[in-house]
Amino acid sequence: MTKDRTTGLIALVLGIAVAIATSQLPPSTMANDIGPKVFPFISAGLLIICGAGLLLTGTKKEEKAAYTKPELIRLGTIFGVVLGYCVLMSIFGYVIASIVACFVLSVMFGRRKQIPWYRSLIFAVILTLIVYYIFEKVFILPLPRGMIF
Repeated sequence: MTKDRTTGLIALVLGIAVAIATSQLPPSTMANDIGPKVFPFISAGLLIICGAGLLLTGTKKEEKAAYTKPELIRLGTIFGVVLGYCVLMSIFGYVIASIVACFVLSVMFGRRKQIPWYRSLIFAVILTLIVYYIFEKVFILPLPRGMIF
């Protein structure tokens, strides 16, 4: 199995898992509210579509089908950042957790292009505040506050 198809299979399984977990969320109790399931179902659907697309149309032959050690370390780091993001969000809330996670990922992905750390920090803060504003003010959907903040 090639890297494209392996990645597609992982995305497909993850999308199905997200859809199953999302179906367990309670329905909204407010009238005319879209509820907590809409955005996770959209994410699950996109993962399923993209995963199936990669699985079906991925490269047929590849010299190295397995991931290299640096690729596995990078994948593990991304997975660790996402898990850490979930933990940080429950403790510190959306804003701080999102800034930290976005900053770490920006530094990681910007390493090859030698992007200065302060630009990654500015990007993380601006992106987090834009998303926060859209959800809080436009969609009127509260984001997690956390135990400390």
